[in-house]
Amino acid sequence: MIAPAPADVATSTPGKTMVAWRIVPGLSVPQRTILPIPTPAVDEVLVKVLAAGVCHSDVHLLEWSTTHPFAPHTHTLGHEGAGIIVGLGERVAAETPNPPLALGTFVAVLTTNACEQPDCDRCSRGFANVCFMRPMIGLNSDGCWAEYVVARASTVVPVPGNNPKSARLAPGIVAAATDAVMTPWHALTRAARVQPGQTVLVFGCGGLGINAIQIAKHVLGAGTVVVSDVREESLATARRVGADHAVMPSQLKAFLEEKGLLVDIAIDLVGKQVTLDASVDLVRSGGTVLLIGLGDDVVSVNPLAMTTKQLKIVGSFGGDSQDLADCLQAIEAGKVVPEVEERPMDECIQVVEDLAAGRIQSRIALIP
Repeated sequence: MIAPAPADVATSTPGKTMVAWRIVPGLSVPQRTILPIPTPAVDEVLVKVLAAGVCHSDVHLLEWSTTHPFAPHTHTLGHEGAGIIVGLGERVAAETPNPPLALGTFVAVLTTNACEQPDCDRCSRGFANVCFMRPMIGLNSDGCWAEYVVARASTVVPVPGNNPKSARLAPGIVAAATDAVMTPWHALTRAARVQPGQTVLVFGCGGLGINAIQIAKHVLGAGTVVVSDVREESLATARRVGADHAVMPSQLKAFLEEKGLLVDIAIDLVGKQVTLDASVDLVRSGGTVLLIGLGDDVVSVNPLAMTTKQLKIVGSFGGDSQDLADCLQAIEAGKVVPEVEERPMDECIQVVEDLAAGRIQSRIALIP
């Protein structure tokens, strides 16, 4: 049974219009637009947005980079969101004995929008996170940088406790969790399958890296977690959230040799040629390189290094509803503590610029 949301959290939809921040082809900054509040289709819910995250994928979209995997067209940005259900589509409302997603339910909005069809090659084999048969929320359909968003009922996940006033699961943290926690969660638990006692090397301690460290160390029981980043302040953050060692890239190889550490899994959260090269170089024979970051448009690997070390390169993208539910439980339990800073949604242009320039270390949640 879902507990009611706190009485001071609005569950109505005042007015008929809303403010939304949209990407427009050819323009490099989000455009403030007044739109009608959307009406949920039969299988959708209407969510009053309480917080929406900002990600490097938003930067890539606005730069019209080839690293964005979706067709450019005008739509509302925001693929990380949290809010309160304020409207139910006809089919959702008709579900008995009680709608699983009642009015007033505090939910996380999942950007991956899998088709869930039994004949889908990806969905039927556990790869719903990379089923792109339906448009993804905020990446190529209207997202959460708005006062309201519609989403299919199957793509929203109830937040444990149903309390937006919770300190551990505040709206900004829940919004960030839909990507900054869920993406490394899926990658470490299901793609690379990190095992207790393994040595894990993480390149990049930004919004995802902070959480990847905690998942590896506090959830999966990695024996040693080493982090490398070009920013000294990021290394300090890595140590604070649980990394055993935090080292500048220029000192990393010598450090690993000095400590006698053999890297089982190297996690590239940057996605640039230099970090992929370092991952391949430093992981032990038979090890795994886990690629998550999308920093460069194109990267390449040295086939001689790959074959003579018998390495595996594994890619990982996003996650599914079970990943999101699992990582929200881990946050509620205090095993993962995301670092999120809140800003007014009207500041989204400045936030995107700061993120692109490397001036933001943690995750930003925009508040409508």
